[in-house]
Amino acid sequence: MQYKGVKMRSCEEENEERKTGFNNPLQIIEGPNGKIVDFYLINSIEDIADYVDFLREVGNTKSEDTIKLHINNYGGNVDVAMNIYDALRQSPADVVVSVEGMCASAASMIMLAGTEWYVYPHSTVMVHAWTGFSYGKWNEIQASHDFEKRVLEKRFRDLYKKFMTDEEIELCLQGKDYYFDNEETIKRLESYQEDTLKKQQAIQEVTSKYQKLINDEIEAIINEPIDSEKPKSVKKGKKSAEED
Repeated sequence: MQYKGVKMRSCEEENEERKTGFNNPLQIIEGPNGKIVDFYLINSIEDIADYVDFLREVGNTKSEDTIKLHINNYGGNVDVAMNIYDALRQSPADVVVSVEGMCASAASMIMLAGTEWYVYPHSTVMVHAWTGFSYGKWNEIQASHDFEKRVLEKRFRDLYKKFMTDEEIELCLQGKDYYFDNEETIKRLESYQEDTLKKQQAIQEVTSKYQKLINDEIEAIINEPIDSEKPKSVKKGKKSAEED
């Protein structure tokens, strides 16, 4: 996954590229240099069944493909959003995210799966702590609460670090809501992207370093001189009288 950039985009630019399909939120556009998986995340994020076709297409993408995700969404089910986020992060394709209005709650998590972003002039991003509930016997409720506090808070910090400060994240987990306009969103996405690019570069440097060592070892083995001593001939044994 390679990060490309953050830009402000006009509605006219988006309309020129859009190919309508009877209001179908998912469009597959075949091109000479790969396909485009175009999807509108506009309804409340609730049932994973609503995203099976999209996720299947994302799972089948290649490095030459592009995923275009348009977000105007108030959020919804965190588990479903996390499924979409993970699928986009694992795709080798470029993930171009267009923030085209409200991008709130669980939708803001999906936004961070992009490798390139377009932010519309009147867009808003809202981040707050995830909402949940538990039911069952008291010990089951207690176990669920302990798990959510330990695991979900860690996931929240991991997802939003570099987009928000540590202090903002802690206040968020305590109940504060954060709203960002388009300019603030662009600035934060650029910071988020810069940190990830540095990590990618460090990984590539380590990979190149060890790949060179491997190549040198292979070349040394290939160029190693063969022992000049001639191999000893193998003589056949004489047949015994019993074998005749």
